[in-house]
Amino acid sequence: MKNAVVEQFDELVNKGTLADMVAFLKQLPKTEVLAVRARTKQLLRTINWWQSDPVLDRLFLAGLATYSKAEALTRNFALPPNFGYYNARHQLGHQQLFKEVVLHSRPTWLLAWLQREARQQGNQPPPYRLLGELLDAGGLEHDAWLFAQSTANWLSRYNRDGNSHAREFEVHLLRQLQADTTLLTRDLPLLLDFDTPVDSATIYRGKHGADITWLTLLPALVESGHLDRAEWLTRTLLALRRDFRRPLLTWLKNLFLSLKPTPEERLARQSELVELLAHPLPLVVNFALEQLKDLWSNSGFAAGPLLPYAEALLARHDLKTGLRTLLSGLEKLLKRDPTLTAPLAIALTTALATPDATAQERAAKLLAGILGAKKSVLTLTEVEDVQASVALYADLLPAAARATLAPWLAVPAATGPQDTAETYAPQAAFQPELTADTAIAPVADYHEWLFLTGTVLTRDTPTDRERWLEGLLRLRPQFPVDFAHQLLPYLHQVLSWHLDGKNETQVWQQLAAYQTAANSPLSLPLALLASQLPGSVGQRVARVSLAGSDHAKPDPLLRLERQRLAFAERQLAAGPTALPLLSTPTHVPHWLAPTILVQRLLAYQAAGQEPDSADLSIALARCACHAPTEAAAARALLPQLDHTALRELVDWFLAPAGSPQPLPELAQRQSVGQVLGGLLRRLLPIGVGNSSSGPLTEALPWLWAVAARTRYPEATFEELRPLADYPGVAAPWQPGWHFEPVTHVYQQRWNKQQPTRTESWTELRVPTEHPGQQPPSPLLLYSLHARLHQKGSRSYLWSLVGGVNFLLSLVPAHPGPLHWHLVRTLYKTNDTYSEERNVQQQVLHTLLLPGPAFAEPTTLLLALALVQADAPGRALALEVLLAAIEHSRLAPYALGRALGRLLAASFAPVPRLTDNLAQARALGARPDDALCQLLEALLPELPATPPRQTAKLLATYADLVARTRRVVPAAVQARLSEWSASAALKKAATELLGRSPAGRI
Repeated sequence: MKNAVVEQFDELVNKGTLADMVAFLKQLPKTEVLAVRARTKQLLRTINWWQSDPVLDRLFLAGLATYSKAEALTRNFALPPNFGYYNARHQLGHQQLFKEVVLHSRPTWLLAWLQREARQQGNQPPPYRLLGELLDAGGLEHDAWLFAQSTANWLSRYNRDGNSHAREFEVHLLRQLQADTTLLTRDLPLLLDFDTPVDSATIYRGKHGADITWLTLLPALVESGHLDRAEWLTRTLLALRRDFRRPLLTWLKNLFLSLKPTPEERLARQSELVELLAHPLPLVVNFALEQLKDLWSNSGFAAGPLLPYAEALLARHDLKTGLRTLLSGLEKLLKRDPTLTAPLAIALTTALATPDATAQERAAKLLAGILGAKKSVLTLTEVEDVQASVALYADLLPAAARATLAPWLAVPAATGPQDTAETYAPQAAFQPELTADTAIAPVADYHEWLFLTGTVLTRDTPTDRERWLEGLLRLRPQFPVDFAHQLLPYLHQVLSWHLDGKNETQVWQQLAAYQTAANSPLSLPLALLASQLPGSVGQRVARVSLAGSDHAKPDPLLRLERQRLAFAERQLAAGPTALPLLSTPTHVPHWLAPTILVQRLLAYQAAGQEPDSADLSIALARCACHAPTEAAAARALLPQLDHTALRELVDWFLAPAGSPQPLPELAQRQSVGQVLGGLLRRLLPIGVGNSSSGPLTEALPWLWAVAARTRYPEATFEELRPLADYPGVAAPWQPGWHFEPVTHVYQQRWNKQQPTRTESWTELRVPTEHPGQQPPSPLLLYSLHARLHQKGSRSYLWSLVGGVNFLLSLVPAHPGPLHWHLVRTLYKTNDTYSEERNVQQQVLHTLLLPGPAFAEPTTLLLALALVQADAPGRALALEVLLAAIEHSRLAPYALGRALGRLLAASFAPVPRLTDNLAQARALGARPDDALCQLLEALLPELPATPPRQTAKLLATYADLVARTRRVVPAAVQARLSEWSASAALKKAATELLGRSPAGRI
């Protein structure tokens, strides 16, 4: 029964005003605080914190007055929207009442709560004015970080709250800032001490003029004398040292430049600028070098502190313009102060290892000038040291730099590595390593399984997922009675928005009613786990929706996975002893040993259980049929298998290497009624009176198609044509690719000077025949992506973001069809978003391991990654290129043709490729030969009018030809003859054409 105070509180919550609630809280007896607190928490569970609700505002004030630190810092106690405004139109007295409650109750947790709010809200920290008023009233202590966040957001608050000074708003703001001494002297300088959203704070003015930002106001305040110019110049440089976000560092750089420092001001801060040369980001280093550029020759510039930084910078591979600026500055220092020759000569030798050929040539010329000077300032010992350092980098030098330094190299520049010549060729066949070293250890016990649960439900780690699934089937009878309670922390982690703030009864109710949509493969193991919890009714996996939407569609491979896990769910529900799934991999990364596959089939036979068709399809795709020893041992076990048709399939699949044996006579092409019936069964959920693929006998023809395409990915099987006329069945899916120019006209009615804006770009297309046509069977995992709609290809991205590793783990022997889908989804244009970059990074990591030789889609995917706009992605693609050469997976001629087409279509600029190739050369005879083959295929693909900076490509090719002593092919010679007419390419083309024809091919 409620007491009188709680009843009064309920009345005020529902019908009272905010002022009435504040008056009630001020008079609340201490003995009733706990009762009101409990009632507040109970009511807040039913409120949506993101809506503007008067009830929410009143309950928030009650929590502010009664909560302990533990309640206040929970996730569901946040600042309601109405309390975030501070102008007359929106405030309606909210902040005044907020202050009254705070100053009355004096919560000790207020600062910690406000800090939490600022971190959770991101670019919407508590209003600066509210913090200042609380500070002045003694209700809050000054916290530098919190006030820095709120100061940075000062502009954004005005932008959201509106204003009546649209035409002269900049003047209006400056007047406010100039009048606030505390803000000017105490809080504005904090913007340079903390990582804040100051770089994104803005006031949008539309037709009234340019947006107002802090870069608009701060220089004006410096110019008017309200901010000290010398202090802000120095502190801005000190702030650039910090480990801030890249956009914030860009903002700080622009702030310094907006103050237009004079050479004298920069010279006075030379120590701060020089120390910026140690920054890890090229952005900051290039900025510092640009500010020092005109100071090198100044007698007031101290070169001594610069030298340690210079040597480190010359060894960096992520600087281009800055490196050339540095070399130009070092040349000026040498002329100004000859005593610096010895340390600078040693520093210059490190520049010979840079991948930038232009920088290498410049460093070589400087070193040649030092070593060849008539009156050398170096001692004999110093000359020997410099020559020894130069010799270390001889193999890394391009032809021009090597020729410049030839007099001081131990090996003459013209000498090639004849004795170390080695030819690269991709592997003809791949044999997975199925040994104890590569075996995947099963989950040891329940505790390890429980530990894996958190990983499986939150990360795309296929090996952990398969071990977890195998452990669930094998160890389920050993689980403790209270295992569901032990799982709750992991479920809270995944379903925080559904479970946080609820008691145990409500948690179990939510879990029992929770429905998932499989835009991510992580939803399926979550549904399987939920089926094992108390109160779960029916098959949870079968009810996972795979319908998707226009913006987020599930990957078609997830239908196979849903059927496989639904089969596992039925196994768990049937009794304490569950059979293992056929498709659980046994060796890294995702291979299934043939002997284990046959042994599992025999276990199903012994139990009188028919295998699931989806599970068997995935098992065939993962089976290491190209491991001869294991395949022979598995075939020796096949006579024990009673199922004649299945035994015949596995025997054909594991036959010794060679040309494919004829397939048996399979079912004829299905009638229209059969196709429609099968399609209806696939559309209905599994377990609702049907199966997605029928019994094993009905599925066998499609399993033959999967087995044939797994064993012989590029072969054509005429015996399979009666089954269906569909890509990936009788013949492999080879859609090809081309480019399409796109032009879009944007309307800008607000811009009278330019009412329209036209943009043009090139898009990569992987054509789809008969888009939307369903495959004849969901078991055909190599055909499922063939006829997806190209127009909505990005809608499949969300399945890839959280599950591309798992999807790739389903097809380790033949990932080609999935790679075509990835190319179509990720690389429509050369500029990718963060989601595409994250997926690409995961895909590239899978290509670092040994595996089959790259097919056309894999090669195209690597080519696109090598020239994409994202520099870290290009660096990872370079690692893949070198690893593919090491594991004999690379098809260099195919990669060269693909890269040539990309460059010829201006899909990417040439320097993105040349920078990568410069780092890959001179790592060994075999990689050099592979790269030379790559360029032999690339150069003929370029047009007669070469793309910009093709000269760098020719310089790399000339260097590789000299190293490998390969003959320049006729197709390359023809293209070089055409380019000889170009002033930029004439010298390089003529030199290559003039090489002796003697050599090896």
